[in-house]
Amino acid sequence: MTQTLPADDRPELGLRELKKQMTRTVIADSALRLAVEHGLDNVTIRRIADSAFVSPRTFSNYFSCKEEAVVAAGTHELVAVVAAVADRPAAEGPWEALRAALSEFTGSRSAEELESMVQKLELEQQYPSLRPYESWFWSHLEDELRTVVAERTDSDADTQLYPWLVAASAVAGIRSAIRLWAASGDGAAGLAARVEDALDQVGSGLRPPTR
Repeated sequence: MTQTLPADDRPELGLRELKKQMTRTVIADSALRLAVEHGLDNVTIRRIADSAFVSPRTFSNYFSCKEEAVVAAGTHELVAVVAAVADRPAAEGPWEALRAALSEFTGSRSAEELESMVQKLELEQQYPSLRPYESWFWSHLEDELRTVVAERTDSDADTQLYPWLVAASAVAGIRSAIRLWAASGDGAAGLAARVEDALDQVGSGLRPPTR
């Protein structure tokens, strides 16, 4: 089984990887902004590329279509929660580590980031073509969380049910909390409270396996 490296021992991203990450973020943010301003049907890959100051070929190196780019906006920060869970103190149970990392994430979102989350949800309701890519993202996040949970509990993510249940429950709780929060119009504190409440309700019945 793969072991989680201590935070100090993990290799930092090199300059090339950081540049690729930044390029991906700029393209995704441009795609979301243009889709909000003009409607997804009126946005082309070339228009997104021009807005992000890259070529259409560069766009294609990162995304297969404009829908994928729109959905990718803001997802890097949420995926970073997985690393935050792995870095939580070893004495914390997997669910406690998840709750703490997600609470910190949701509570630290800026007003601009919160607005982007709401805008993306509204676009998904308006344009069904975005939904497969959104589903893929949540599935990917679930896979990543499952691996971390397995490592924290000395479980096997390929054969044991517990990591699957924890990861699936966490993602379901996060998605539900975000949707309810977006409909409520609350700020960052409201989002954090929703996520914490969702995880508390689900987590009360998920006990880690005995080591």
